[in-house]
Amino acid sequence: MLLKKYGNIIAIAALVLIPLVLNDPFLTHMGIRATTAAIVVMGLTLFIGYTGQISLGHAAFFGLAAYISGILMKSGFPFLGSVAVATISVGILGCIVGLIVLRTSGHYLALASIAVGVILQTLVKNSSITGGPSGLTAVPSPSLFGWTMNSDLAYYYMVLLCMIVGFVVLRRITDSRTGDALRSIANNELAAQSLGIPVFKYKVLSFTVSTMFAAFAGTLFVHYDGFIDPDRMGLPISIFFFVMAFIGGIGNLYGSIIGAFAITILEEYAQGFGNYNVLVYGLLLAIVILFLPKGLSDLPNVIQRWRTR
Repeated sequence: MLLKKYGNIIAIAALVLIPLVLNDPFLTHMGIRATTAAIVVMGLTLFIGYTGQISLGHAAFFGLAAYISGILMKSGFPFLGSVAVATISVGILGCIVGLIVLRTSGHYLALASIAVGVILQTLVKNSSITGGPSGLTAVPSPSLFGWTMNSDLAYYYMVLLCMIVGFVVLRRITDSRTGDALRSIANNELAAQSLGIPVFKYKVLSFTVSTMFAAFAGTLFVHYDGFIDPDRMGLPISIFFFVMAFIGGIGNLYGSIIGAFAITILEEYAQGFGNYNVLVYGLLLAIVILFLPKGLSDLPNVIQRWRTR
């Protein structure tokens, strides 16, 4: 009961205090990767979970924004300006792509999103500005108001703050009339249209917002890692984000964060299985589908039902 009432406060306190108290560089590194992934997955959840659509090309928007922000900052742009330009420009591109591909649905939409990802990845790979197949290297660390953020712990808290703000923004959207419209589209597009809801408009809006979240996360990633290559824009990374959303809970913003942290940690330890690490992901996905169809975020409710029985 206490966990349900104060779960948000407990979770935020844990995310803030654990890296500070333990002061473990590896743990901080994992936290940065997980929170960055969570920003992508939250946006993806808005499009897949709340709007009922499918996208397997979000890694392309993630990587493209990383390239734009990295190139701009290497050219002398300030950190905030680079992030803003990259996020907005990729968001505009996402809107244009949405106006084209969202006229399809179902598996046709999934194939169209894959095609968009392949096109963007190919363009980046064959461009001299982006460094070609070798990728973009020596991307500067972020600098805010004259202070260069070289500390991993400071960077973690910045990304964590961005994730919390992103969560609040998406929560405001999903709790509004726009969120109700998106859920009605996910349930039945024809019924939503008959009620006067502009289905295509809301689908494009949802897709644009989700691509902007992916783009913003890409900028945070490249300025932390200092490197980005075309492989980060590929289909495997898009599927990776999709699995995070599904494992956490496909229609749950809390599940986005849970799934991102769970799969990031699993990815690190699954490397010990070598070429069989894909089997670990497959086994986890099968377990979730069988016993937790609503994702890890529904685990407390499942435990409560088992106790009741």
